[in-house]
Amino acid sequence: MDTRIHTTNNTAFKAGYLNVLATADNHGKIMELPKVIKSIENNAGSIFPKAGNKSTLNLFSIVGDWFINPSKQGFITNPALTNGDMQKWALLRTIDNIKAIVQKQAQNSKFNFATVYAMGNHCLDAGTDFVLNVMKTCPIKSLITNVNIDKSDKVKKAMADSDNIVKSVVYEIPDDKKSDLIHKVMVLGITIPSMGYYNPGLCKGLEFYDDSDQKDTTLTEEKLQGTINSVREQVEAFKKENPKGAVILMSHMGESLAEIIIKNVPDIDHVLNGHDHKTTQKTIGKTTISSLGKDNEIIKALNCKFDNDGNFSVPSLTQYDINRTLLDGIDEHPFQIALKARFANDTKPLIEINDGFKLAYGDEIRYQNSYLMNFLTSAIKEEIVKNIDSDVYTVGLLSSIVRCGIENGADNLTIMKIFDGISKELAGLESGYVKGEDLTGLIVENVIDNLANKSRNTLLHWSDVQVNRSLIKDIQNGNSNAQYYEAIRVRNPKTQDFEPIDMSKDYKIAIGSKYLLKNSIKYPPKIRNNFSKINVTYDEMFRKYLENNNYKLTITENTKEKRIL
Repeated sequence: MDTRIHTTNNTAFKAGYLNVLATADNHGKIMELPKVIKSIENNAGSIFPKAGNKSTLNLFSIVGDWFINPSKQGFITNPALTNGDMQKWALLRTIDNIKAIVQKQAQNSKFNFATVYAMGNHCLDAGTDFVLNVMKTCPIKSLITNVNIDKSDKVKKAMADSDNIVKSVVYEIPDDKKSDLIHKVMVLGITIPSMGYYNPGLCKGLEFYDDSDQKDTTLTEEKLQGTINSVREQVEAFKKENPKGAVILMSHMGESLAEIIIKNVPDIDHVLNGHDHKTTQKTIGKTTISSLGKDNEIIKALNCKFDNDGNFSVPSLTQYDINRTLLDGIDEHPFQIALKARFANDTKPLIEINDGFKLAYGDEIRYQNSYLMNFLTSAIKEEIVKNIDSDVYTVGLLSSIVRCGIENGADNLTIMKIFDGISKELAGLESGYVKGEDLTGLIVENVIDNLANKSRNTLLHWSDVQVNRSLIKDIQNGNSNAQYYEAIRVRNPKTQDFEPIDMSKDYKIAIGSKYLLKNSIKYPPKIRNNFSKINVTYDEMFRKYLENNNYKLTITENTKEKRIL
């Protein structure tokens, strides 16, 4: 049920305890939360030891992306509600459940419990106002260490309205033997400062230090000086007053950027890492980094101790695999019952697929051929051609915006999750003509970025276009004398066969507005003036396709073809 990562430091005399339950990148998958709570209940003794001691602090840590696409609508049971409404309700319910678990462990004695939260990039999918409302109205300490307050008027006002929004928070843990000894723990929270890339134009009234339109994989130490200085300033001031105090950093920036922070601020004891979906852990100097995975697949428990002299021990860390949780009685769990009631009509089987075929989702869609991506691009193209623009030749779809597969019997919640990796405000489609030369350049540029980091620089998939990713790699590495255009083949509308792209021909393509807004890569600025808005989103087009086909999907040989070689 659990996997012990490492356990260290069995100091004979313990005087203060810190229990941290950590999660990240839940991405709004609230239907999985009963399993998460069940896993915590099953392992409460090891997650929250000595929960009721006056010398124990119990923390629930959310390291970003609890929310995703908050402004999106589409529920059947409650059509007026948004993703954000439902995800906030689930957050409050989760906090209440975890608090009750700690209370039970404490045997109803007084106990110390708090929830700490750091923003993720998807938490800002609906812009600044939504996330500030969450911070002001939920029983959480929201940590905004790398927000530039002087340039964030909305944040400044929210901080004046609520003392739950802070740069950092210091918790006091009284020693269990010495009445005059107080152990202190500082918690900080930082967010990937690339809102110009992830949510361009949406974060008005909020600015991060080092804010840019560059993806995390391109950020360097030189580009993160504001973030580094903001963390260093908080930590140095704390350590000056509390040289034995512990420092925990919640970082929704990914492991490689967390390492840069640690290099420059070595007094951090532990980093809880989100954003890059890793599950690894490593130690750099005195600092350990725990990466927290994604989509409620794992949780991690951090158990730390102060000794009689006030020294903070290297923590023990336990990872719990939610999918291996014993689920006896899950259908009768109050959280499960509440979810079923709240989503009664959204959980009924809706989709039929011929032959029971499954259009599988996994991280591999970000770098290799995918029947799911083939189907989605073709379905959206078909709907556009039939009802909006018959001249569109191909639809391009970034794999990072797809978050769910489709199988026989899938319900409305599944349909709503398919295009959940992009905000409603940025999910619009645009169409325009490009020369075969520019289409080739756009595709090759994307593949080369993908080869540099296959999981973070995600692949564009295309209807009616075949891309030889392996050949592009060989050309780039000097292992082939072929030209890049030879790696691109396009479908002949008459024969349906793939043939070489015509570099001088005009191809009308449909692609997302968010992609065309990018300034950090070559081709979007070069071609964007050729495009005009269709005034529909990926999600709306696919939903219309489903409705027009009575939610009965037919898998053809085109779906099963190799479009990424």
